[in-house]
Amino acid sequence: MHHFQPKKGLLPFRNDSHGFTLIELAIVMVIIGILAGAGVSLIGTLTKRKARNETIDYMKEAKEALITYASINGRLPWADTDGDGLENTNQASGNLPYLTVNVMPKDTYKRVLKYEMNTNLGTDRQTSCGALRGGISGNPTVVDADGSSSAFSVAAVLISAGPMDADSDGDVFDDITSGSHVGDNTDGVPNYIRHPPMDTFDDLVVYIGANELCGKICEYLVLAVNNNSASTVYVYNKTSGVDLGRISTGNTDSYDIISGTRIEIRNQPDGGGSIVSSTPSTPITLAGEGCTINVP
Repeated sequence: MHHFQPKKGLLPFRNDSHGFTLIELAIVMVIIGILAGAGVSLIGTLTKRKARNETIDYMKEAKEALITYASINGRLPWADTDGDGLENTNQASGNLPYLTVNVMPKDTYKRVLKYEMNTNLGTDRQTSCGALRGGISGNPTVVDADGSSSAFSVAAVLISAGPMDADSDGDVFDDITSGSHVGDNTDGVPNYIRHPPMDTFDDLVVYIGANELCGKICEYLVLAVNNNSASTVYVYNKTSGVDLGRISTGNTDSYDIISGTRIEIRNQPDGGGSIVSSTPSTPITLAGEGCTINVP
């Protein structure tokens, strides 16, 4: 009979394997529980961060859409107060008129952004640029925790309520009533507040500053008028319907005029009388590098 002989260096197979003991199994279950809990916590944190970042991006998009609208129309849109996504004339505070400015209707938290704009910026380019250049005042006002604790007027403000009613006051928009930076995003009284998130505050706030908007929609050109005629002439802003000034015989005057303004040189005030002869002739729409008008 032929007998099996193990190869040199190899031992016969022995089945010494055994299952987990109860203690080992308990340790494994504890480890799995810890890892699972950490994973759930991490997923929750990442999900919240993603939602917040997406809302910030959406608010930046809405801000740029508002500025683009103002660049084209010479004014900011009014707020939407009836929920149809369109602006409601002369309504400064309400929701973002998302259809008017052509953006998505809601943020990541499935809410329409709150929106308020300065009433001096809702008429036309002449009025808007005059207000911006002179320094706007009035609502909306904002306290920014990244700067001074004093409130300042802005052209417009957008507010997202964030994921929940963090201050538990029954309104998804939060307020901060103590500390160096305070405000109320419920109604902007006494001011809106931009602040990093904390346990009792999770709103997101974006605003358009006056200088920022002015630089986007108001291009000023210099108009010079030399009156060499024997009579007083009147520089009439045809666009806004007002006289810029009167220039007597032999005098010269200059004006800062918004690009696109239509100018006439007339022999009577307030658009009356007739247009006088000049080089270049008027009416003329200002553009480019400004203009010098000579009245012979």
